Amino acid sequence: MLVVIGDLVADLIVLGSASLERGTDNPAEIRLTRGGSAANVAVAAGSRHPARFIGRVGDDTLAGALVGELEAAGVDVRVQRAGRTGSIVVLVDAVGERTMITDRGAAAELDAIDPTWLDGATWVHLPLYGLAVPGSRLAVMDAAGRAAAAGAVISLDLSSVATLRDLGGDELRGILGRLRPDVVFANEDESRVAADLGLAIPGTYVVKRGAAPVLVTVGGETREVPVDRVADVLDSTGAGDAFAAGYITAALAGADAHQSARAGSVLAMSALRRPGAL
Repeated sequence: MLVVIGDLVADLIVLGSASLERGTDNPAEIRLTRGGSAANVAVAAGSRHPARFIGRVGDDTLAGALVGELEAAGVDVRVQRAGRTGSIVVLVDAVGERTMITDRGAAAELDAIDPTWLDGATWVHLPLYGLAVPGSRLAVMDAAGRAAAAGAVISLDLSSVATLRDLGGDELRGILGRLRPDVVFANEDESRVAADLGLAIPGTYVVKRGAAPVLVTVGGETREVPVDRVADVLDSTGAGDAFAAGYITAALAGADAHQSARAGSVLAMSALRRPGAL
């Protein structure tokens, strides 16, 4: 069982926001979709391997719709309910790059996780967002520690340049030292910030670089894994989450790190051709 701990929120995707004129109307295509990095990974992985999502949503109608969508996608959903469900405005430019305005709401208030929710976990995946604030950080790290003690593989996605900078080098070193993740995912910008902060990344380190080959470091040796170029990128939202899902499910099926990175890049391509996450 793949267990993903983190955010389930609503994404308001704004396509056509490359040049906004202040103080007047700006035509765009706007879509409301299910979002949250952890939820995206669970859905993208769920058709390939049993997946469970753990998180916190609001006690509201929006939460019911989002949970229902996850369940309809075949994900085993375990959520705490209180407060207000989070939402994110995603501004997508002409080349599919996105800028996010984030209100995590209840997702940032994850409390102690019921130990039974980790039953059967063979891999636990953690986006860094869930570790951004002290309360939810304690809940996530305690759960990951229990799962690791029971033999689960732990992976961490560095997720966000802004979150890395907000946490800072000292806090991140403490997180990495306590979690001791087996696999760490980052994109090129996140990897650069991690290096600037002086972080020593443990385990297998997988760095995504858009159309350039993925860098996979295992045991101190770095190899490039080629990726296919996508000419018709619509929206990059969720592509990194799809990559993580593809990598993890391939690894769970017995693939090595380089084969898993290739599988991740193939699944990420699907996310680039549609608005919102998979």
